[in-house]
Amino acid sequence: MKIAGCETHAVRVTYEGSVSGLHVVLRLRTDAGIDGVSYVSRVSPQTIKPLVLLIEGNVGQLSGADPLNAEALYARLFRSVNPLLGAPAGLEARAASAVEAALWDIRGKALGQPVFRLMGGFRDRVPVSANWGLQPGPSPDALAASAQEHLRRGFRALKFQLGQLEPDAAVNHIRTIREAVGKDVKLIVDANQRWTAKQAVKVGKAIAPYEPYWIEDPVPHHDYAGLRQVKDSLATLVCAGEVYQSVPQFRTLLEQRCADVAMVDLDLGLSGFLRVAHMAEAYGVPLVNHLASEILAHAIAAVPNGLIVGFYPWAQPLFAEPARIEDGELVLSEEPGLGLELDEVALRRFALA
Repeated sequence: MKIAGCETHAVRVTYEGSVSGLHVVLRLRTDAGIDGVSYVSRVSPQTIKPLVLLIEGNVGQLSGADPLNAEALYARLFRSVNPLLGAPAGLEARAASAVEAALWDIRGKALGQPVFRLMGGFRDRVPVSANWGLQPGPSPDALAASAQEHLRRGFRALKFQLGQLEPDAAVNHIRTIREAVGKDVKLIVDANQRWTAKQAVKVGKAIAPYEPYWIEDPVPHHDYAGLRQVKDSLATLVCAGEVYQSVPQFRTLLEQRCADVAMVDLDLGLSGFLRVAHMAEAYGVPLVNHLASEILAHAIAAVPNGLIVGFYPWAQPLFAEPARIEDGELVLSEEPGLGLELDEVALRRFALA
């Protein structure tokens, strides 16, 4: 079996009128008739064409290669042959990750196994959080109704952003949601790197009575000392790592004991995720995903320190089958590969002109 080409689709997807995003969908072809599917997000109108060209260029350099040679292809995608250029970053890393995820999909289909089993197979269902629909802005009644709707859908963990709010408003927001859902639901706070260390400690202590599960990205990602200060000052867990695009960045995060939970994006590829997961396990640190929920759920399920899948549904309408949420857990498909079948009608409907 050899890699034989690809097709890409630039789409703008809206989910239930509440969340939307631009994505590039990849269908990676082989000469054996097995296709690999993946997608990449966080795309702006200005970067769609460059991203498509990068994806197609990566596929071109792998043309004729055996997709089962996972480490060889990972090295070609993520380790430059020119040491002066370094590892891919930015859009290059994002493009490489789309190809690498599609390669895992092909391997699973060729071997008749779901990707989470090929990656480690620790379990076939994982805790899941609803990461949309609870942002600041709606009235308290509307916010409470949205939170209760997530519970009706089977979620038992909820995530929302507080970084743009003043301390009193942040307290009111989490209080409203806590009172709406009760004490047994996990509440995840994302600061989006907007606070200084002192601000993070102040807000973290103010919202502590409402028992947040963790505070995510309290300070800028490069401020390792600030992360450590926040982590050591609060009883609440601190999570960081979503913007890192290399394994060494996570090594620093772990070695300096800057976070209780590490968040990994698809930008490292699924093989890169495994590298971080095994390193983090040595430090006793659990992992969560950043976006790419349908793909990274396999990685979270594969390893013993996979904590919870953050579910953001902005790509859900692209797939024929919706994600299966039961009693606070996401149930992984037993279909070979990533278990993602593209909805051809949706691809045409959401296609960018």
